[in-house]
Amino acid sequence: MRVVVAFLWAMAWAVWALEEGGVGSLYDQHFPPLHPNCTQSLTDLLLLRQELQLRELKEVEQVSAEILKEILTDIRSFLTRNRTSTEASCPSNFRKFGETCLYLHKDTDLTWEGARLFCQNLGGDLAVFRDANALAEALAYTKGSGLSSSANVWAGGSDIAVEGEWKWVTGEDMPRGTPFWGDFNYIREPVGAPGENCAILHGPDGFLMHDAPCTWKCKPLCQIKQIKH
Repeated sequence: MRVVVAFLWAMAWAVWALEEGGVGSLYDQHFPPLHPNCTQSLTDLLLLRQELQLRELKEVEQVSAEILKEILTDIRSFLTRNRTSTEASCPSNFRKFGETCLYLHKDTDLTWEGARLFCQNLGGDLAVFRDANALAEALAYTKGSGLSSSANVWAGGSDIAVEGEWKWVTGEDMPRGTPFWGDFNYIREPVGAPGENCAILHGPDGFLMHDAPCTWKCKPLCQIKQIKH
């Protein structure tokens, strides 16, 4: 009987202890309460993450700026190469005048047709002067070449096709009057004498243009377009 009573008292005490501690005691044993500093640690972690994101964004912006800089550099280099590639020059022996190149071959005397063929073999033709500036450049070049004032130089003009209709070898009409044409015995060239169907730069008249027989032997003044590289 005493044993039974003791057992019942032990059971009653265990139930009372369980009720006093409750479920909360068991939860606390397995899931202890957060330390007071945990909230601060979580805040620090969020701030650190935001700082890392901002740093990554800054790095991305820096990389983008570098890429843009490289692109602009490539464009500048391309434009520089393009400008360089379109620069024009003249072949050896030719002199640059405006957008064309001139070459006076002082050591050869040919007929007008022979002079044209000579210049064409060089890639051009006899020189033409579309305006007074072009003529002035050609005259300065010719006079500065050391030619005798008695020499004559072929130009690229004639009235071979139709008498009196003076054309450049390009098919364009030749200008008339001063300052292109000189005069002979106070008569303005071309005088239109029979058989004088080709244009020369006449040395005795300051190398102004005169008409002359195409069979004369004169020096060729060749002209070609500038070469673009």
